[in-house]
This record gives sequence, C-alpha cells and structure tokens, in this order.
Amino acid sequence: MHKTKWIISFLIIIVITILLYHFADRQIASYFYTLDNKPLKDIFEFFTEFGKSEWFLVPSFLLFWYFKKTHKPNYSLIAFYIFMTNVVAGIGVWFFKFPFGRMRPKLYLLNDLYGFEWFEIKAKFASFPSGHTITAISSAVAFSLLFPKWKYLFLSLGALIAFSRVVLTQHYLSDVVFASFLGTLVAVVLHQYYFKTKRAS
Repeated sequence: MHKTKWIISFLIIIVITILLYHFADRQIASYFYTLDNKPLKDIFEFFTEFGKSEWFLVPSFLLFWYFKKTHKPNYSLIAFYIFMTNVVAGIGVWFFKFPFGRMRPKLYLLNDLYGFEWFEIKAKFASFPSGHTITAISSAVAFSLLFPKWKYLFLSLGALIAFSRVVLTQHYLSDVVFASFLGTLVAVVLHQYYFKTKRAS
C-alpha cells in the first residue's frame, strides 16, 4: 500500500476509535458482560487463547533454526518473518499501552471507572490497544500474504480471536479496531521488507 494510503487509513482509524470511545464502547461492553450465553462465551474462551504470542513466537523460532541448520533459506526466511512480525507487534503495542494507560472494561463494569491513567503500566490500565488482537491480526495477515490461497481462513480466524476480546469484556471494541490496524501495518511492512525488497535487490 502506498504511504499516502496508509496515512489516510490511519487517520480514519483514529476517527473510528474516538467515535467508539465516546459513543459505543461502554454500551457494547455492558451488552456482552450481561449476555447470558455460556456456550457462546466458552467458544470465545477457547479461541482467545490463540491470541497469545507464544503460539507464534516459539514455533516460528524453532522452525527458523531448523531450516537454517538444514540449509533451506526460503523456508527459514518465512519462519523468521513470522517470528519478527510477532516481535515487532508485541513490542510496538506497548508504545501505545504505556502512555495511554486505558482502564480495562472490568473497571467500568464493576466500578464505573472509564478513561485513562496516563503512563500507568499495571495490567488493569493496559486496555488500549489489545495485545491479543495485534498478535492475532498481524499473524493472520502475515500468513495470508505468505499463503494467499488460504487468506480468507487466516483472516477469519484472526478476526475471531480479536472479537473474542470484546465478547469476553477484556477489551473495548476501539482497543481491538486500533490494534487490528497496527497488526496489519506491521505484517505488511515487514513482508515488503523481507520479500519484495530483497527480491528486487
């Protein structure tokens, strides 16, 4: 994507995030918090576990090491790309979490506290953006770029993991939307760097 389009997309995401923050986040969180549907929530409890970065970091690093040792550079590059996508996404999300210090939905749902505690690193003030989401979406986009034939499956699974954070009231919808943009950005930029740039050189 051209740089200008990324900038425009970023501005649109900021507007959407602000609108959700003011007009929808609390209502959506309250809806899912009071939703009496245990089977549905059990399904999302299962999928949300795959938003943990270790599911991608550990296998990709081991595969990278294995393919390096067996002299398979193409496969090792793919594994390294997945690994670095998760590393950059995981570190990058904290450039937003730490300064914003957004209160998690449970603080609003249980104590009617909503907003930000600037530069607060406690877990209950680490809602924005969603870490599980940036892991899931960056990985899903990365796999869809590597294996475009299966892109709809990867992207659907990534979206399912991301949405689980809202259903389980671990994050607000705006946390997920913004993290999804960041995850997409990381995966696309690194893919261009590791593959298109190197192939052209």
